[in-house]
This record gives sequence, structure tokens and C-alpha cells, in this order.
Amino acid sequence: MNRERLQDLAILNSICALNVEERKEFEVLIEQADESTRSEIASWDATAAMLGAISGHIVAPPARVKEKLMRRIQERHATERALDGPASPRVNHAPGIYSMYPDKMKWDKHAVDGVYIKVLTESERRGYVTMLMKVEPGVVFPEHHHSGEEECYVLSGSIILNGKTIGPGVFHHGDEESEHATVTSDEGALLFLVVSKEDYIPSV
Repeated sequence: MNRERLQDLAILNSICALNVEERKEFEVLIEQADESTRSEIASWDATAAMLGAISGHIVAPPARVKEKLMRRIQERHATERALDGPASPRVNHAPGIYSMYPDKMKWDKHAVDGVYIKVLTESERRGYVTMLMKVEPGVVFPEHHHSGEEECYVLSGSIILNGKTIGPGVFHHGDEESEHATVTSDEGALLFLVVSKEDYIPSV
């Protein structure tokens, strides 16, 4: 039984918005449903009936209202599936607005041994990426040139730059066209970066 479809039809049924074919489908799914699902749907019907009694009658919504309601229900289910799915790190909320769940993403190997990244988002217009970087203990990140600005925030662990240890909660910035000295890490680190894609992912 398709529980999600039954829920969708049950909501429409409670506001008297089912057409003939949907009514037949709803009745079939109700027959296949378990007792707890039937009880849940019955409570929706009871609530709708109570509201109808208060208002005097229930008016079926216009088609456009039904379409909007169905779209919102589908979006809700899509979001729930994305949140629950082990291979779905991204949840779209609205056009151009989304959330990323890094714990559901795999670490990609960087060109430097012992360094791994997760690209959270990319700005095609600016050529920048926002990403997480995992640095293993003992890593030596060589000197490099910044073709764009670098923004780095240390989430955990520490890195060593010019003999100074930069630990959790410290923000590090590199200007465009600056030269970055060698970076090392004794204990490893987790970094949050906003950087030029060309500088950190040259192969992409």
C-alpha cells in the first residue's frame, strides 16, 4: 500500500475535494490500510465534520486551491524523503534556497595527500566554492598562490602557519593574489573554507 498517496487522498477527502476516480482509489487504499492508519484518517474526518458543523456546511475548494494543496503536500513528502535518505544530502526549500547535510556526503580526496574535502556549494558567477576540509595529522600543505580571496575558519583541531598554531574558533584570511606559506598540522583539523575553485580544485 502507498501510505503517502493514502495520506494525500485522505486530506483531500476531509475537505470534500476528491473527484470520482480519486474517491475510488481512496476507498481501495482504505481497505488495504492497517487499523492505526484508519484511525488516523477517521480523526481527520471527524475534525472536518466538526468544522463543517460550525460553519453550517463544507464547501469544496476551487480546482486551483486543490492544485496548490497537492503541490505543497508533494513538496513536504519530497523534503521528508530527502532528510531521511542516506544518499540525499541536499534539501530544496524553494527556488534558489536549499540546505546541505554534510554528514550525508562522502569525503573526496584532495590532490594533497591526507587532505579531504566536501564541496557544499559553488558560485558559478564568482568562481568560488564553499567547502569543508579535513586535514589528517602530519599533513604538509605546500606553499600556494591565491588567485582569489581565501576565507578559512577552524572548526576543530589546529593548523600551523608561520610557526603559529591556529586552533578552533580562529578565522584566517588570505587576500587575492597573495602567497600562502606552507601549512602543517600535528593533530589534524577540520576547516570551513570559502575559496577560489581554481586554487583548491584545479582538476574540476
